[in-house]
Amino acid sequence: MSNNTMLVVGSLNMDQIVHIPRIPLRGETLLSTSSLKLVPGGKGANQAVAMARLGVPVSMAGRVGSDPFGEALLRSLRANNVDTGLVVVDQEENSGVALIYLTPAGDNAIVVAAGANMRVGQDREQLSAIFEAITHARVLLLQLEIPLEIVSTLIAAGRNAGVPVVLNLAPAQALPQEILQQVEVLVVNETEIALLTGQQVNELEDARVAAVALHRQGIARIAVTLGAQGAALVTAGEHGEARFIYQPAPAVQVVDTTAAGDCFAGALTVALTEGQAPEHALRFAVYASALKVTKFGAQPGLPTRQEVEAFLAG
Repeated sequence: MSNNTMLVVGSLNMDQIVHIPRIPLRGETLLSTSSLKLVPGGKGANQAVAMARLGVPVSMAGRVGSDPFGEALLRSLRANNVDTGLVVVDQEENSGVALIYLTPAGDNAIVVAAGANMRVGQDREQLSAIFEAITHARVLLLQLEIPLEIVSTLIAAGRNAGVPVVLNLAPAQALPQEILQQVEVLVVNETEIALLTGQQVNELEDARVAAVALHRQGIARIAVTLGAQGAALVTAGEHGEARFIYQPAPAVQVVDTTAAGDCFAGALTVALTEGQAPEHALRFAVYASALKVTKFGAQPGLPTRQEVEAFLAG
């Protein structure tokens, strides 16, 4: 692993996708409008592939089962040029799976069975290998589909090693403020920032107020994804004041919103790590995630660097 590598520690799931006419009501049975599709996913793996497709070296640390799903998940990472040397094949737990219900409008409902993901870093050998990899990483990207205590430990390890840490607080779970203050970039959606601040985020102004509040609590940069409205970023201005940046999303034909947030997190991490100005990095990430929703599947639908740059230029 070179000192230029982006390190992702997180989940790998096999997405099991069915198309349905609408999200079912409680107790209701619906007939799918398609056959079952199996697509490699997991927030960690999606974000690793998102960055690799944007042309940067990426290493992934995680855990899969010794089953056909695990083999397929590793093949997908390797096919996208992600280094899998830190992914352990667990002999006791099955690979993680996500049950995804997708509507014609591109909306989804997802249930995750974590499996081996909840054993990431639970053995001393893997945790030691991740610690060593952090010291050589250019940036560390984390999410919350692995044990929270491991996430907290790795954030501290990154901070101690002088490696910027990007945390995607998804799925929404609370972490202590002293842990969040060690993060360089916090990526949240409306639900996740509401959990942290206790403020409902329904409009852009709500996002600004909530993100500025987190910035004043000691978090360097807060990115808030707003779905079809785009995204916002709060960072420090020239004189240390909270600077609010907003980027609307371009109009696109929505096919599948799965992994749009993962695409945004990966693209923003790449852009900021490359030294792009905050407003340019935010635009890059918003346009990348807009491209993602025009294609089916978590990892298969992630855009390349050439596609994003052409979209930006157009």
